[in-house]
Amino acid sequence: MKRRLFIKYIFSCGASLICGDFITSYAQASNDIYSTANKNILKDIKIIDAHSHPDQFYSKFPYRIDKSSTLKSIKALRMNASSFDAVGDRVSRSRGNLSGSELEYTITQLKRVKKLEEDGDVKIVYKASDIPEKINQGMPTGAILGIEGGDCLQGDLKNLDYFHQFGVRKLSLVHYTINELGDIMTSRPKHKGLTSFGRKTAERMENIGMVIDVTHAHPLMLKDIVEVTAKPIIASHAVPSPVSNPSDHKSKMVRRMRSWDGMEMVAKTGGVVCTLPLAYSFEQHRRETFQDWAREILKMKKRLGIEHVGLGTDGGGMLPRLIKGYSDVRDLTKLAVAMQEVGLSRSDIAAYMGGNFFRVLRECIG
Repeated sequence: MKRRLFIKYIFSCGASLICGDFITSYAQASNDIYSTANKNILKDIKIIDAHSHPDQFYSKFPYRIDKSSTLKSIKALRMNASSFDAVGDRVSRSRGNLSGSELEYTITQLKRVKKLEEDGDVKIVYKASDIPEKINQGMPTGAILGIEGGDCLQGDLKNLDYFHQFGVRKLSLVHYTINELGDIMTSRPKHKGLTSFGRKTAERMENIGMVIDVTHAHPLMLKDIVEVTAKPIIASHAVPSPVSNPSDHKSKMVRRMRSWDGMEMVAKTGGVVCTLPLAYSFEQHRRETFQDWAREILKMKKRLGIEHVGLGTDGGGMLPRLIKGYSDVRDLTKLAVAMQEVGLSRSDIAAYMGGNFFRVLRECIG
């Protein structure tokens, strides 16, 4: 393709171009055509981000700017819907910089998304059918309200009902702190799994129509959730671990990864494990390029089934490193190209980019 483009461009340039200008012009033309090809590769494919913090709406003054998910880039990609995940343990993690309760501050975050809806920028998703089939220019994107960390429930199921009435359709039970619901991946377990309140919360979520997100949950907690649930669950932003038992690894980064046994538990519920553009390098293990990411998806297809693999970028979540060449969600087109290059089909790409998560939404929230 590039050779044909080069020959074609030679004839269109004319002999008057000097060498330096020619090379610069050719490179620009090549990039433009490649960008067009990238845009077309996701045409008519439903794109739904299972976990994101667009424009870092969870904080007015984040300590680091992260523009990997913005309304501008979401709309440029014509993403059908994105999760808008409030952070449920912001107060405790602020080291005294935020006042009030976790409940109050989480409501404050969610009200910012409501304001976006009032301004016509987003359309809050209450049912799966609220997600637009196609996003045309000027249309609001779908906003799936979520919460990362059940600390904001403050041990009261009435608060869960309140959030559901507000429009929240997805909750990860834990985030960075061990709470009333259970244990986290990066700390030694205190509860040895799901607590009594955690069980009641999971059961109530299924009854009222919410997706259970097991991201950050300790393996023992994940096991208990799988035993409790009758509907699909998700790991909204995960990385498959290259070691067999990540929870015992000395590296905190590795403990954040999900074992294959854990991912298989999610898949057995009919759920989806969503992967993100996190780059890492340790020992002999490398996850740094779009090709690495695509090969990982191919491996997950072979071990879990493509119907159990999805997208959750954690955009706005201040990931320590991003896949080389990934700046924001518009670069998902590059991932789609890499997926094709490693042998994944267009139907695989569609399943990964949003089809699988849409199925879970339909089963869980209606």
